[in-house]
Amino acid sequence: MFANKNIVKKVLIPAVLLLIIIIALTVHACWSRGDSSSVGKKEIEEIQIDENLRNTIDSFVTKTPAIGKLGLMVYDATAQKEVYSLNEDSLMSPASCMKLLTSVATLNKLGRANVHKTRLYVSGKVEDGTLNGDVTLKTQFDPFFNCDSLYKLTEALNTMGIKKIEGKVVLDMAVYTRMDHEEHWTIGDLRTRYLGLPLSGGAKLRTEMIYALSRLGIKVKKDDIVYGRLRYSKSKQIGEIRTPLCRSINKALKNSSNINAEALLYPLGYTKNKNGNFRNNGCLSLRDFVEKELKMDADASCRIEDGCGLCPDDKLTARLLVNLLNYVYKKKNMFREVNNGLPTSGTDGTLYDRLYAPSVKGKIKAKTGTLTREGGVSSLAGYFYTEDGHLIIFAILNNQCPVMDGRWWQDKLLSRLCEISKTKKGNPS
Repeated sequence: MFANKNIVKKVLIPAVLLLIIIIALTVHACWSRGDSSSVGKKEIEEIQIDENLRNTIDSFVTKTPAIGKLGLMVYDATAQKEVYSLNEDSLMSPASCMKLLTSVATLNKLGRANVHKTRLYVSGKVEDGTLNGDVTLKTQFDPFFNCDSLYKLTEALNTMGIKKIEGKVVLDMAVYTRMDHEEHWTIGDLRTRYLGLPLSGGAKLRTEMIYALSRLGIKVKKDDIVYGRLRYSKSKQIGEIRTPLCRSINKALKNSSNINAEALLYPLGYTKNKNGNFRNNGCLSLRDFVEKELKMDADASCRIEDGCGLCPDDKLTARLLVNLLNYVYKKKNMFREVNNGLPTSGTDGTLYDRLYAPSVKGKIKAKTGTLTREGGVSSLAGYFYTEDGHLIIFAILNNQCPVMDGRWWQDKLLSRLCEISKTKKGNPS
């Protein structure tokens, strides 16, 4: 019994004291480096917003009332403080600013390194130019995989000396039905001739596969070109075409491509339910992102019917768009990806012919949105830097307003803000 007490005194007590010292040193080091969350919070609290910015917005909104309905929020991301807001929690049509939500949710879920893969496989042996086995084309959701891509991929069969296929040509598609108009879209909203083959439906891919083989002089019975699944254990990959997912995101943001934005819903929905309707499940994933990542009530802050914003029933709040862009700002790699993808004022994308005056050209990065239906919708959401290095986030939603009037109002306000804050030019690192 006394021996046990001696062990406690000699071993356990010194060990506890040592542990306390280590913890104290660690805490002190964190405070010294400013790693403590409370220190970070205190530093943010000490950063002040530019009152001149707030007063300018208030004066502009008062003296230049917007036509129709307006949702507006301006936020200082550097200070993490609101600058100005008006009807910021009103559900309004975002038009193509919906593509911001789709792009960011996809980046968050799948990562910028994710790629679409389209692969070609063969099974069996080649004897005297005849393949006694199967050829399988396995596709995913690549909106850029077109006829030329298919021709390039099938040339691997020529390299193997194949001139005849005695087995099957199997089309293994992630989705066999063609991407089509959402029920509320109007004819012409989706330019189906630009659809990639994996999203054009099984019939289209089958027709193109018949032609691709015939142009190479490879004989196969048309009835032997079938839909099915790849048999991995008996097949060897002979070719692959890879397309970065970020290519779709860049097109959706910079060029406001409806097809590329809708295409993002497929891999997003696939991660939610591999056996469901990928496009519909993609919309559900956007709601999940709003709830879980933005920590917002999805019922109160959004209505999501598609991924591109063409549906007039799509609704977002200005606060949601600001919170979304602030979420991006806090993630360095995502911020770089999204910022590079956004149109630049007076320079490229859908802003190439807007905000081109010397005082504002090249200084704003923002996503545009336009709908001529529902009385007219124009939206704009993005970033700009002030002279003192503060990053300003803004979201402007003009509804029930002629599109050109909405654009004029947005451009006038942002030009004024850039003039009074002497906005810096250049992309954030």
